[in-house]
Amino acid sequence: MQMNFKGLIFDLDGTLTVPLIDFRRIRRELEAPEAPEGPDLAELINSWPEPRRTRAWKVIEKHELYAVENNRFQEGLELALERFAEAGIRLAVITRNTASSTAVLLAKLPVEFDPVLTREFPHLKPAPEPVLHILDCWRMMPPECLMIGDYIHDIQAANAAGARSCYFKNPDVTH
Repeated sequence: MQMNFKGLIFDLDGTLTVPLIDFRRIRRELEAPEAPEGPDLAELINSWPEPRRTRAWKVIEKHELYAVENNRFQEGLELALERFAEAGIRLAVITRNTASSTAVLLAKLPVEFDPVLTREFPHLKPAPEPVLHILDCWRMMPPECLMIGDYIHDIQAANAAGARSCYFKNPDVTH
């Protein structure tokens, strides 16, 4: 079965980049329950009262900054993205990272992503709204789009929006 996608939506950490953020360490620093048994980290942090919530997001930002400063893109990524762009395929990103850290990383790539939805967007993955927003911007039907990501939230967001999904397994990740 041949699939012709008009749009590709990528996750950032662990999909476009080699995974560097240690979520287990973050959970320990925040004294949050371990995943997968523990609640979603973003939802958990947003449920906390101030000033704990603000302190927790600062911990996340510290880890994101480390990833920005030490990132490596997946092998062959630049060439693949250039080929997609040359073929007229639209490219977008949905990430839970901040807009500022995302902009720094994406500026290093040879293509434009539009739109780029970060954690400042009112809805986070696994909610379907980020995917639906991109489809609306692109004036595309859900089956014309493929969401690519390395975590269950990426797949859930795409599926809930009616788009296709593709799980990206990092070679060095065992879980």
